[in-house]
Amino acid sequence: MNLFRNFSVVFITLLSMSTVSAQQNAIDQIRASAESLGGLDKVLSVKNITLIGYGQWAYQYGGGNISGDSTAPQKWNAANDLRRVYDLENDRFQLFERRNYLFPFAGAFGHNFAAVNQVLDGEVAYNINADGSYRRIGDTLGQGSQRADSPRLRRYWMLSNPLTAIRTALDDRSQVGEITTENQLFLIPVTTKEGYHYTIGIDPVTNLPKFVRWINPQDNMGQLSYTVNFTAYLPFNNFLLPVGYNAVIDWREISYMKIYVDNYFIDSAIADLSAPASVLATPEPVLSAPEIEATPVAEHIWRLSSGTTVFEFEDHLVLYEMYGNQLQANASINVANSLVPGKSATHAIISHHHSDHTGGFRAAVAAGLTIISRRANEGILREWAERRAPNFPDFLENNWQEMKFLPVDEHLRLSDNLMTVDLYWARENIHTADLIFAHAPDQKVLSEADIATAAFDYQWWADNYFDVIDYYNLDVEILSPVHQYIMESPNEVREFVQGGVDRVRALCAEELAKGNYFPGCPVQTERF
Repeated sequence: MNLFRNFSVVFITLLSMSTVSAQQNAIDQIRASAESLGGLDKVLSVKNITLIGYGQWAYQYGGGNISGDSTAPQKWNAANDLRRVYDLENDRFQLFERRNYLFPFAGAFGHNFAAVNQVLDGEVAYNINADGSYRRIGDTLGQGSQRADSPRLRRYWMLSNPLTAIRTALDDRSQVGEITTENQLFLIPVTTKEGYHYTIGIDPVTNLPKFVRWINPQDNMGQLSYTVNFTAYLPFNNFLLPVGYNAVIDWREISYMKIYVDNYFIDSAIADLSAPASVLATPEPVLSAPEIEATPVAEHIWRLSSGTTVFEFEDHLVLYEMYGNQLQANASINVANSLVPGKSATHAIISHHHSDHTGGFRAAVAAGLTIISRRANEGILREWAERRAPNFPDFLENNWQEMKFLPVDEHLRLSDNLMTVDLYWARENIHTADLIFAHAPDQKVLSEADIATAAFDYQWWADNYFDVIDYYNLDVEILSPVHQYIMESPNEVREFVQGGVDRVRALCAEELAKGNYFPGCPVQTERF
């Protein structure tokens, strides 16, 4: 008995020593990486880094292309006048760039190289607006299908630099795990003093960091793993730093964010990035479900303020669109279910695969709704619906079930004794190839997304709405759109589209006068 006890003590001691040894090996490797970057003492003493360059973002995480096919060409957003300031002395970070869409976009804000100025001070995130005012930021998951934001995400972007990643791992308050391997690289997990988890990939030959990897929630896909790759190390101020950054997500291996470095400045004069008193006095915004109102459109049809249109059938409801995010979609489902006693939603029509229009569909799947969309959209929707989110459980992870799907080709009729809704392919829409709209013939109501009402400013595909009405010989009096407001006459829609055509033609002429052959120009229309 004593022999067994002694053996157990020895075994546990050896196991403990093995764990300590493995962790020490990881720490030794981190120190070796610091030496390769420029020297351990120099890495520990650096006060700030400023990265200067330019970059691109994948539009909507790769989910905003012309189709949901994995071979579709990627749409890009430019990030010019790009700066990243890593204030290591004060634990602050700044992301600055001017963004512009490199494809025809319906909103003017997408074509003006608007300045984006995002700051993290410790755990406080805030934006510096163009007028010099400040706005505190909380978790904006779902508020933008292009780039979610939060204090947590800004911390990860701050760590997505080889020097900051190694410097943080060397902090006595960080926890360093054991070394593993992947594709001949050493992988070392690190947990920061705040509890953020990331992994450093290190080349065992050069001891230089090859990537930093971390996980963040995302509405369409539950969660995403980001691997920020570092390439082409060059000397800057006696440090070796990469001139190429490539953030790849674990869905379709999309190259999500790329940075091309023009220069680094080490320990230079930087702006004071401390959070202003007005920001500190403002509570961090909390992500919550929006207040949603229902407006009658016609008999047995409502438009919700979330952009969803509700159609009432004999014993159930059908929803057109799960726009926005999961919280909004779940709230829309609840409001719809309260409209008619004894009737609840059973189907959700997804107009097209773009991430803003599918941001809430995982909540619809979790609610047991059958998803209706163009047949070509099934693949991408099923990819998203099958992704698990164990680190950041969402509506679907918490009520896991398989997506039920009903495809639409050219036309699908949903009908009973109370309601008829025809779903049609939008045919010649250059914004997205596989878009469907809904038409209630008895009420003469049409519901659409990104056909006539993608945004107020510009109409790049102005003919599409009127072409499909003529092609399918539809009688339409009222438009219940996702993005805009209820329009109660055909003339109101025409005037809305005409204004967008006039504005985009003026934009094209302005750009051409500068010698800029702008994407989408000249506007392709035979009706306006």
